[in-house]
Amino acid sequence: MIYNLKIKVMAKINFIVKSKQEGQPSTVYVRYSDIQGIDFMVTTKEKIFPEKWSNGDQSFKQRILYNDSFTEKDKIAIEERLTEIKAFINKEYFLLKGAPVSNQWFKETINKFYGNGSNKNENLTQYIERYINEAKSGKRLAIQGRTKKHYSYHSLRSMRGFKLSLEKFSESTGKKYNFDDITVDWYNDFIQFFYDRKCGDNYIGTHIRHLKAIMRAAREEGLHNNRQIEQKAFKTVSEEVDNIYLTEAELKKLFDLDLSDNQPYQFIRDVFLVGCYTAQRYSDYSVISKSNVKIIGGRKFIELKQGKTGEKVIIPIKPECDAILQRYDYTLPKTLQLKLNTEIKKIAAMAGITEIVNQEKIRGGMKVKTKVKKCNLITGHVARRTGCSLMVNADIPIFDIMAISGHRTPDEFLKYVRLTKEEIAIKLSSHPYFIGNPLSIAK
Repeated sequence: MIYNLKIKVMAKINFIVKSKQEGQPSTVYVRYSDIQGIDFMVTTKEKIFPEKWSNGDQSFKQRILYNDSFTEKDKIAIEERLTEIKAFINKEYFLLKGAPVSNQWFKETINKFYGNGSNKNENLTQYIERYINEAKSGKRLAIQGRTKKHYSYHSLRSMRGFKLSLEKFSESTGKKYNFDDITVDWYNDFIQFFYDRKCGDNYIGTHIRHLKAIMRAAREEGLHNNRQIEQKAFKTVSEEVDNIYLTEAELKKLFDLDLSDNQPYQFIRDVFLVGCYTAQRYSDYSVISKSNVKIIGGRKFIELKQGKTGEKVIIPIKPECDAILQRYDYTLPKTLQLKLNTEIKKIAAMAGITEIVNQEKIRGGMKVKTKVKKCNLITGHVARRTGCSLMVNADIPIFDIMAISGHRTPDEFLKYVRLTKEEIAIKLSSHPYFIGNPLSIAK
């Protein structure tokens, strides 16, 4: 099927997919050209899997494997959509009544096709507001691997934080910024704004990631053609954080702590410990209930589907974990993450987890060294890091641990392992390679 239109000056309308990345839906560009040298290309709101489309034939490939991400109905719907776009461009061309076409006319035509041009004059601030609202309502979905899913509460909160920070930056400069204002010079000023406030690189980097995602989405929707964010100088800053984990001895201190006279603290401590024993995210371990407990081969397991990735995981239940779950008839009490992050620090201090930890952080672009009590570094996410690290320390193979934690790659998993150099050295000292065979050593 070839989508070519012959209109007075032999104009052609082609649909182009530039991306070569398989498994990811990619933006469809529409190209308008003729024998007189006119050649315009703008983005559409359509998306196609590159491996299923032929730019040369201007059609879907003949042999397509359909799945949940791309069904035969999806194929038919996209074909109908492309036909509608062609027909609309054709109609708008004849309304010109011989007037010359331009790149601006072509952009406005595509904008008009998507909602009668209602967003043509939308600025950056307005688009960010719409972007977040659509993400919140479910109209705009996040791409997760080969699937799409609703944005999580954490992601939405992070986006709102970015919007607020951008507003504060705008107030500090006395300027309102639009799409074309986002340049490398603007980026440098934006970074300096946070450095002046002693913000960390990871906090700043999160804002840059949101900005890039929003700018790319707006460009795909035809609102601008600014590509400054793709330059190497427009990088997403980050720093490696000295995240902690708890040792087996520290977990035992928490487990043995008598909180029978303080039920709220007992709830928080128990939920946190289950997170350590299962190596899951707070959003998954905090809602474990009786329906998640399975008996397989006479052993108890927790079976759940991770909210962030959709991965199904099956976790053997440790005796300590079973003792806690039995206390609540295998349905954990409800907790709030913010409250847990605050109170678990106090509970850890009560348990005597007060070792001084040396930390290095980037603040305002400068390396800052601090000494902090370990209890003050504990959050709900430390539970997942603790579970992963302790299983590595117990010599469980990494790929077996990944089957429990839900990590998809070793590199991603190893970010969670926080064994110290001393701990690694002690582990290595008991390895047969270092023990050797004294009897075979030559005199």
